[in-house]
Amino acid sequence: MREFERVMQAALDSLARGERVALATVVSARGSAPRHAGARMLVWKDGRILGTVGGATLELRVIEHAREALAQRRSRLERYVFSTQDDPESVGLCGGAVEVFIEVLEPEATLYILGAGHVARPLAKMADLLGMRLMVVDDREDYAQPNHFPTAARVERVEYDEATGSLAPLPVTGDGASYVVVATWGWDEPALDQILRWDPPPAYIGLVASKTKARVIRERLLEREFPQEAVATIRAPVGLDLGAETPEEIALAILAEVLMIRKGASGVPLHDPGSAA
Repeated sequence: MREFERVMQAALDSLARGERVALATVVSARGSAPRHAGARMLVWKDGRILGTVGGATLELRVIEHAREALAQRRSRLERYVFSTQDDPESVGLCGGAVEVFIEVLEPEATLYILGAGHVARPLAKMADLLGMRLMVVDDREDYAQPNHFPTAARVERVEYDEATGSLAPLPVTGDGASYVVVATWGWDEPALDQILRWDPPPAYIGLVASKTKARVIRERLLEREFPQEAVATIRAPVGLDLGAETPEEIALAILAEVLMIRKGASGVPLHDPGSAA
């Protein structure tokens, strides 16, 4: 398999696993640059690479910038100079320069809605507008209906025994690009018990619950010997503080938080507090 094919296949495989990766591509090269335009290298967040853009100091610098781009979730264009002068920014002495575009590749985000009640429908509609893949799960046959969620990739039923609190294995499996909203009528805790065991863990776990209910569920999960740091990833009450009350408003608050996490943003207002509203 040619280098280009190996790099691109590895990128597709990583995205399918829910991993974010950076693709570094030489877009221009002049002078004695080691690689021609079009040379590619894939960089993972832990510094692993596949392919090469030239080796030596140039490659180390590209890897460093690619890892920064992955952490910031922002693509960037970098210029590297091979200077014969005493230049601390030089990546070599052969003369010339290369420009490398470092593209952050994001896996397709999937929103799992556990519980197909009042909040689920507006949540599904808004998630579709954001380009998210959608999966819905409920234990009630009349709720888990594909016609209720026409934009969903899957609508599944799961068996739940209210008397024993026993929940069958969820018919979905998450990854690092999964965003999970738990809004069931009574099986939040057993659902979270399963979700906290996913490997890799989802990027987001939101629980539609009051502060009191959320506290009780967290305490029970800790009693099941889940690590404190894992239980702490559950966002409850869910969503950003928008004063939401109706199902549509709650769905908006939830997706605002999901988008904030997905984009690595702060969620603070964009306006200048010193300016007029």
